[in-house]
Amino acid sequence: MDGQIFAVQEHGGISRMFVELADQFIHDPDLGVSLEPLSMVTRNHYLLSESHLAEQLRVRPARWQHLTLARYLARPHRAMHANVVHSTFYLTRALRGLPSCPHVVTVHDMIPELFPESRRRADPITDKRRYVDQAAHVICVSESTKADLLRVFGDVQAPISVIPHGVNPRFVSTEARVSGFPQNYLLYVGKRDGYKDAATLINAMPHIVDEYPELSLMLAGGGALTSSERDHIARLGLSDRVMQRPVADIDMPAAYSAARAFVFPSRYEGFGLPVLEAMACGTPVVLARSPALCEVGGDAAAYFEPSSSENLSEVLSDFIGDATSARDLSRRGRARAALFSWTKSAAATAQVYRQLV
Repeated sequence: MDGQIFAVQEHGGISRMFVELADQFIHDPDLGVSLEPLSMVTRNHYLLSESHLAEQLRVRPARWQHLTLARYLARPHRAMHANVVHSTFYLTRALRGLPSCPHVVTVHDMIPELFPESRRRADPITDKRRYVDQAAHVICVSESTKADLLRVFGDVQAPISVIPHGVNPRFVSTEARVSGFPQNYLLYVGKRDGYKDAATLINAMPHIVDEYPELSLMLAGGGALTSSERDHIARLGLSDRVMQRPVADIDMPAAYSAARAFVFPSRYEGFGLPVLEAMACGTPVVLARSPALCEVGGDAAAYFEPSSSENLSEVLSDFIGDATSARDLSRRGRARAALFSWTKSAAATAQVYRQLV
C-alpha cells in the first residue's frame, strides 16, 4: 500500500478501509499478503490508534497535517521489492517513481466528478483518471460505484472487481449509552452539507416532533453546527430538539444501539459504511432511495424518496409508533450486516493480488 491516504486524511472512510484491510493482512497469514512498511509520519487517527499496525507499518505521529502531506509529496519513493502496489488515493505526484510492477487502484466513489461543488482540498492535486488508466486491476466498493465509473470514464481497459466493505466486529448491540445523549433520539452520522443532505432530515423533524414530542435528533460528528444551520433550526422551532455532538469511535456502537432509528438521507454514496454499522448494532435504518444505499441496505431498511422531507416524515412516523415494524427492521438489519465482513473483503483483495502476480 502506497500510504497516500494516510498523508491526506486524519479521519475518513477511505483511510479506515485500508486500515481494516491492513489489519486483516497482518493478522491472517493464510491470506498470503506481506505489507511493505510505510515508514512515514501521519496524523491519521485510525492508523495511529492501532498500535500494532503503527509499529508493523513503521508510522509515527506528525505534528501538523499539512506538513504530513508536504513531506509525503516531497520525499523520494523508496526502492521497494513489491509484487503489487495498491494505490490508496489519487495524488498526481505519487504516480511517479513507483516500482515497475502491477498497480491496483480502488475507486470508492465518483463524487468529485458527479458533484464538482463538493471537491475536497486535495482534489486539485489528484488525477483519478490516470490511476484508472494505468491500473492492472480496478477495485470498486459497490456495483453502483462501478456503474458510475464506467458512465463517467467510459471504457476501462483493466479488469474491475467489486469488493464491498465490511463491518468491524465491535459494532454490536450494547446497553451502554453515550454521555449527554437524550433518552429518545434519531441518529445521523457524519458531514451534513451538499449531497449528504442532512437538511432533508432536519426539515422533516417538525412533523416528527408534533407526533412524537419526546424525540430529538442527534447529529454525530461532522463538525459543529454552522451559524446558518443554527438559524435554520431555530426558525423551525427545533433548537432544543436538534443537537450536534462529537462522538469518539469507541462510543459509536452505543450511539447506534440506543437510537430509535439511524437515518441516512444522502443523495449519493459510493458505499455507505454507517449503514452497515447501524444494522450490525440492531438499529432500524431509514435510507434515501439512492443506488449504493439500496445496494447495501437491501430489504433490511426502510426507504424514502431523496430530498423529500415529507416522504421521510411519513416513513419515520409509520414505524416509530409500530414496535413490531421496528423489531422486524432490527432483525433483518442484523442478518444483512452479517453478510459483510472485513475478512471477506481482505480475502477478495488478496485474490486480486494473486491474479496479478
